[in-house]
Amino acid sequence: MKYLWILTVIIFVVSCTENVSFNKNVAVAKVGNKVLLKRDIPNQFPKGISAEDSLILTKKYIESWIKKELLLEKAKENLTRAQENEINKRLEETKTSLSIYNYEQALIRQKLNGAITEKEIEDYYKLNQETFMLKESIAKALFIQIPVSAPNIKDVKKWYKSDDDNDMNELESYCYQYAKKYDDFNDEWISFNFLLKRFPKVITTNPDRYLRYNKGIEAKDSSYYYFAAIREYKLKSTVSPIEYVENQIKSIIYNQRKIKFLKELENNLYNEAKTNNYFEIY
Repeated sequence: MKYLWILTVIIFVVSCTENVSFNKNVAVAKVGNKVLLKRDIPNQFPKGISAEDSLILTKKYIESWIKKELLLEKAKENLTRAQENEINKRLEETKTSLSIYNYEQALIRQKLNGAITEKEIEDYYKLNQETFMLKESIAKALFIQIPVSAPNIKDVKKWYKSDDDNDMNELESYCYQYAKKYDDFNDEWISFNFLLKRFPKVITTNPDRYLRYNKGIEAKDSSYYYFAAIREYKLKSTVSPIEYVENQIKSIIYNQRKIKFLKELENNLYNEAKTNNYFEIY
């Protein structure tokens, strides 16, 4: 290109002082016919940066922009006609895809109801249980980590396995005072392996067998006692509880609605255009 080596650079000094302002449309650099305006330089200055440092960052950005534009001009000069046609084709396809996507997303936000009822979730779960087999064992549990210096550990060993409300209240009160961690997963299914990783050593190499025969886990290192009470469990390769896959089911149902909505939109547009003789097939 005849302008490739005719490089005009207009260095624009950026000041961070509050009493100086510049026109955003001022040109700061030029390569051939391509001009970089001040407004095109991203706001990349950290808070409190000095005027000297801001100038350095600006110069670096301008230099990077110049190098990119020079490479682009050189690349364009060396494109074959076939390569240029292929690039234009891909650009048009990308523009088409983005235009359609933005239109569809706008309609989805306006028209598609995102509310999914409990009955819909239950119905889908019942009809598709075979697709919700557990890939690992899960549990509802209570996990406690207590410093070895804490008092009355014997009471903790009694309370954490108990189902008695008074014992649970005592345990909760104690843990608020002394525990480093007190995580109550009794209302939430969690991965059993996730629970085991909270202990300082390997508890078992066979989680499923361990769950069948143990309701509590205890361990100790030089700094802490660790306790976990298993309230409920589900073994790997059994059907997931509905609560565990509820969000997954909601996502599936919503995506099904979206696919149906977009297919109907496509068909309606086609049928309307056909009725109005808006297109022809040769």
